[in-house]
Amino acid sequence: MKVNFELANVTETEVLIRGDITSPEVVAILEYVKGLSGNTKKLMLFKEDEQFLFSPSEVVYIEAKGSKVQVVTTAGIFDSKKKLYELKELLISEPFAQINKGTLVNIDFVKSVQAEFSGNYSLKLKSGKEILTISRKYFKEFKSKI
Repeated sequence: MKVNFELANVTETEVLIRGDITSPEVVAILEYVKGLSGNTKKLMLFKEDEQFLFSPSEVVYIEAKGSKVQVVTTAGIFDSKKKLYELKELLISEPFAQINKGTLVNIDFVKSVQAEFSGNYSLKLKSGKEILTISRKYFKEFKSKI
């Protein structure tokens, strides 16, 4: 990777990337820059009639079950009114990876990954309670996030 810096008298800093914008290096740079801009937001989650605010670092994983999206946090299970793809976009600068069609996982809570005979992978969380499945389709995305 080639890096150039140019001193300019401008009101706002500009970052320009030329090349394959899908490469893991570019994706990592984008996530880092987004993190610097303070885009990390709190998540509004619901349980019964109450609303709770959580930081993304408190979220273990997010799972779409039918028409509902459940968010498993360090404090318990909550509901989200956002769709899975909306949460994925919101958490782009956070250590989250989609591991199958209906699940996003916080990489910081992953203990181990084991290959299965079917070609999928089993993901064990640090809590030891849950084992999630990483489908073959999403393994590359997961691997790029670690």
